[in-house]
Amino acid sequence: MVERNAVNRKKDLTFLVIGIVIVLLVNYVGSFAFERFDLTSEKRYTLSETSKDLADNIDDIIYVKVYLEGDFPASYKRLRDETKEMLDEFRAYSNGNLEYEFINPSEDSDQKIRDEIYKQLYKQGLRPTDLSEKSNDGYSNKIIWPGAIFMYKGKELPVQLLKSQIGARPEAMLNGSIESLEYEIANAINNLTTTDIPKVAFIDGHGELTKLETASLAESLAEFYAVDRIELNGNLSSLTERVMSDSTKAFTVKIKYKAIIIAKPNNRFSEKDKFIIDQYIMYGGRVVWLVDPVFASMDSLQSANITMAIPLELNLDDQLFTYGVRINTNIVQDIQSAPIPIVTGVVGNQPKTEMFPWFFFPLLTPANNHPIVNNLNALKGEFVSTIDTIAKKGIRKTGLLKTSQYSKVSSAPTRIGLDMVRFEPDQTQFNAGHQIVAVLLEGKFESVFKNRITPQLKDANEINFKEQSIGNKMIVIADGDIAKNHVNKRTGEYLALGFDRFTRQEFGNKDFMLNVLGYLCDDSGLMSVRSKKLKIRLLDKTILKNDKFDWQLINTILPIGLILLFGLAHYFDRKKKYTK
Repeated sequence: MVERNAVNRKKDLTFLVIGIVIVLLVNYVGSFAFERFDLTSEKRYTLSETSKDLADNIDDIIYVKVYLEGDFPASYKRLRDETKEMLDEFRAYSNGNLEYEFINPSEDSDQKIRDEIYKQLYKQGLRPTDLSEKSNDGYSNKIIWPGAIFMYKGKELPVQLLKSQIGARPEAMLNGSIESLEYEIANAINNLTTTDIPKVAFIDGHGELTKLETASLAESLAEFYAVDRIELNGNLSSLTERVMSDSTKAFTVKIKYKAIIIAKPNNRFSEKDKFIIDQYIMYGGRVVWLVDPVFASMDSLQSANITMAIPLELNLDDQLFTYGVRINTNIVQDIQSAPIPIVTGVVGNQPKTEMFPWFFFPLLTPANNHPIVNNLNALKGEFVSTIDTIAKKGIRKTGLLKTSQYSKVSSAPTRIGLDMVRFEPDQTQFNAGHQIVAVLLEGKFESVFKNRITPQLKDANEINFKEQSIGNKMIVIADGDIAKNHVNKRTGEYLALGFDRFTRQEFGNKDFMLNVLGYLCDDSGLMSVRSKKLKIRLLDKTILKNDKFDWQLINTILPIGLILLFGLAHYFDRKKKYTK
């Protein structure tokens, strides 16, 4: 018996030593070989190669304050948990250079202190969300700040983690926000750590939106780009420059700006300015065309209650046609539209106003799941036109924004009167279906001046004419007002881009424009992360309510029963073994 115990003891010690050696070896190998395993079907927790590279190249501590802690509705805790898990993924690849903490901004019981914290978060760029969730006891309301502040080498960057979508169910809105988490975190890291800041410019000189009318967009872009405003004035070196190569001693042409924005021009483009833009595109410059082919003004309506939508002669039709699109001289009306206030009478000595849907201000929605518009909130358009694509070899066209299926298209010139809101729309007339109003073009573009200039100009070294572009991309939008913020003409103050002063709603105009510039200026593939799709796996609330007690009983009794069964089986097994 003693000899058997000694053998067993020796065997146990041997297994223990072997186990310790295996653990030490695994840890030693693990210090050199790093791997993570994602067992979800859609690879929910697998970072893209772009995100991994960004995290790996962080050279100093990035500290993240996430304001998703506290007592808020249970469904929104999922966003908190997913944010934490995504940050853990980035931290795993960052060589210890990413740290974070979750903070409850409503933790203090003193209302004054909470208000001060809220004001500070608002100044830093975060926006609150007022939640209302139904429970068994009624409705609960909570104010949360679903955002984060990224800090790196004295710089701060706010990131809104909860993405609003007009008309979307809360579950879909949350899922869309979770789908965007990797992109939002990776984009924040990229913007904080990049040293080569791209330059973008607004074009002036053709009646484009003024500096005040684009102030909100320019302010938002300035967080990521060096923003400029320039007039072409026929100057060939406005957008490009000739640089002599040290090795070949030959001149090459380089672009000065990664992208330019042509925002709602009203005046005709000269052939020389068109040539400057064309050659800028041929040498790799990206363009955002925000073009209204029809002139219609709310100012005229408010003063005279009637106006005419008149085609504009911008001299851009042939150029855009050559690149692959045609902006039609028409106006879209849409039943799914933003409202405006209309005076309907007088109460005492005060005018009485009511809100009516204004069919000329359609709410534009994503045409597909392209990274530029994926999970994007609806945009507010004003006097929007339609776009047709033209068959061009080597050019890929992708629709980005569309009207609703309840649309009506009227060719210009056409009459527009405020009295139209007083009549119930005839829905049989709003049968044009979805209309595309924004298009992405990608490929090698042909110059609009090919075969149009003399051989002397074509071969002139000062011009360096190029007939076809390198692989390039541009975006054409048939509504210049998408980039326009409201300006108080009396005070000069302006509202945030996309904020509607009548409904106090914030539409997706700013996010769309930031995504547009992000896609055009991004050569790393970071924007492709925005197309990530996750499956919604939610509990059936009806079954949960009806079978709640049964499942609670099962989850309580079943584990205890299994433990008791295992204990009894183990007891009888030992009794049988040792009573021989």
